[in-house]
Amino acid sequence: MVLPWRSRGGVAKRRNQLISGDISVVETKIPVQLRSPSRIERIQSPRVLLTPRDAVEISRRLQNAAAREEYAECLEIVSKIKNLGRGGDTNKKCLVQNGSVLALSSCFERFAAARDGHMRLLEEILFVLSSWLPLNRSEGFNKMGSTASLNCLVRFLNGKDAKTRQNAAFCIREVIAVDKRYVYALTDVEGACEGLVKIIRDSVSTSSTKASLMVIYRAISSNDKITEKFVKLGLVELITEMMVNNAEKSVCERSLVVLNATCDNEQGKEDVLRNALIVPLLVKKILRVSDLATQCSVSILWKLWKNKKDGECDDRLLVEALQVGAFEKLLVLLQVGCEDKTKEKASELLRNLNRCRNEIEKTNCVDSSMHLKNVKKSF
Repeated sequence: MVLPWRSRGGVAKRRNQLISGDISVVETKIPVQLRSPSRIERIQSPRVLLTPRDAVEISRRLQNAAAREEYAECLEIVSKIKNLGRGGDTNKKCLVQNGSVLALSSCFERFAAARDGHMRLLEEILFVLSSWLPLNRSEGFNKMGSTASLNCLVRFLNGKDAKTRQNAAFCIREVIAVDKRYVYALTDVEGACEGLVKIIRDSVSTSSTKASLMVIYRAISSNDKITEKFVKLGLVELITEMMVNNAEKSVCERSLVVLNATCDNEQGKEDVLRNALIVPLLVKKILRVSDLATQCSVSILWKLWKNKKDGECDDRLLVEALQVGAFEKLLVLLQVGCEDKTKEKASELLRNLNRCRNEIEKTNCVDSSMHLKNVKKSF
């Protein structure tokens, strides 16, 4: 018996199906005498790998259609690319390497500028690109950092559909990794900072929360004004509460990285200091989550203790840290070992914690506002 995909004209037909995107299931008629109630009558044909020539042709068709602003044709081609990408990693890699990223990004930029009536197409493109990440080194992906594209991504970020919001967060994270100037362009878009904070507050998904945290980290690391904007939106309180309620390692690490960067800004540091949960939480995370979490926790404690404005140090923070066992944690940290910068900060904190503890023991007169009557010796 001749197999259905080996029949006359089968190769050419399959190639045309591949370019057109119709690669789902081929109907095969089973002879009557072979049929039985238990026999499956729909046979899935073997997948044919996409060739570079086919990928280039598909990308060219999409770019031409986008240039003419043919919405229906663009939607059809994007849907076909989406189906081809589902054909496996080989097809996906072939599309990425042969101009599909540039074609999709150009199409997104073109229709994003038009704003109205093209949401379905833009959502489809966003879905495809987010499923192909990482793309920050792919040719043409920088078009997603244009003003029109960023405005559209921020609209999706503040939308109602959870999946679309997640895809927007993924793409924004990838875009700002291409070039630092996209960070400034993003934060200039109205609603961008609010959208990133809202993604975390709404707990859209763990993946989108992590993506949003990384975007926020890059943003606050680049400019003090951006940091102050996020601080006013309640970022510190939001992240602190999330770390208390979310025990996932990767989320906790990213949250501490963001807090550590926030403490480089004076207004951010003041907001962190005002949070009653911060010192117990930081001490708890030392040696409990990961090396990165430990490094960030020690760094934040050190920055909060140091006061850059008047050159003095905040011994009240040390007193609070003593109450929650910081002395023991830092002592163990130095014993088990850590990187040099963390070791220096931990040593300095430990010396001053010891000094503070000795002063308390000598005076035996503790201000009732400090609540130190139950502070015990560490050794």
